[in-house]
Amino acid sequence: MPKIYVLSLALYLFTTQSFKSQNYEQLLNEAQSSIQSKKYCDALSQFKKAMATSEGIAEKNKFVFYTAAVSAGYCNDTDSAMNWLSQAQEKGLVTKAEELQYIESDSAFVKLHNSAEWIAVVGRMKANITIRKEAEDQLNRVWNASIIKNAQTIKDKKNLESDSRFALFFITVKDMKVPYLVYIPKQYTDKTPIKAVVYLHGGVVNTEKFSYENYQLQNEPIFSIGEDLNAIIIYPLGKKDFGWVNQQEAFDNIFTIVDQVKKDFKIDKKNIILGGMSNGGTATFYFASQNQKVFKSFYAISADPNVLLTKIDFDKIAQGKKLISINAKDDSVYGFSGVENIYLKNKSVSKDWEFRSVNEGDHGFIYDGVKGLKIFESVIKELLAQ
Repeated sequence: MPKIYVLSLALYLFTTQSFKSQNYEQLLNEAQSSIQSKKYCDALSQFKKAMATSEGIAEKNKFVFYTAAVSAGYCNDTDSAMNWLSQAQEKGLVTKAEELQYIESDSAFVKLHNSAEWIAVVGRMKANITIRKEAEDQLNRVWNASIIKNAQTIKDKKNLESDSRFALFFITVKDMKVPYLVYIPKQYTDKTPIKAVVYLHGGVVNTEKFSYENYQLQNEPIFSIGEDLNAIIIYPLGKKDFGWVNQQEAFDNIFTIVDQVKKDFKIDKKNIILGGMSNGGTATFYFASQNQKVFKSFYAISADPNVLLTKIDFDKIAQGKKLISINAKDDSVYGFSGVENIYLKNKSVSKDWEFRSVNEGDHGFIYDGVKGLKIFESVIKELLAQ
């Protein structure tokens, strides 16, 4: 059974404990425990009892139905397996091709692959994938058209009229067109200098190409912060062979991008800050240790300076330009103790480095739409207000 669905059921049970009756909750917990112990027929019995309760009849969570279907599949109850799998799909189980691949490779259903019921359910899954992909493709087309159009509008020295506040620009570096995105808050006017925030995204080492074509990029937390604080957001894009990890040209290009943004927009040159998340947060330590006059302060989210030791001069993080880093104590990518140790080792010389922590939220805690976002925004607000 794909681990993603086991974890999703466990998370569902954890987050809904106070909303379900003890009997229903207990039965689901018992079923999950039975599955983990590979006692699938026990799990099947527990799921049947759970689904017969009022909460089970009203259940809407796709992972509950999928996990129930798994127990039935392993226990050779074909009717229950197909009934629950069908209900899981009705509730949106499969929307992407990779999700269908997970399910088709699940050994719980191997015996069902030639049945008419299986073929029908998989057919509905494939149809849903096609519908969702067509919708996603259309959203991507609209997104790309708008960011290109907005960039031309700005180059023509005109005001943005569309609801979209994003514009896509390019810098040429050694015959390579390197993109960067700019978010322009609604209150922006070319009459008044505006503060600016540079955000270096994470995942650079795993990114094969510059990823600006997906419309969901606009949902990055930093953009809503830019709107809230009335700040231009400068969002450079990196990739594995041109990113702020191993390519010096990518580091240097950040200064080039900021210089160009200053020409295209009315920027308060004394109020520009830089930071990022994960790889981007780690790269921030490099910029904070440079003798530069562009950025007045820095922020680093879920960063690990240990990854970039050859590029960081900790003695120079003491130029009167605050660097705030925040790491979650339960970070599963960059272990908290390792980051804390390098801070303790260098805090006597890195006088501008302020090390902060959150108790939970893992590597991507800023993507928590409430608590994490609030913490992130408060840091940006603090640095811009200095």
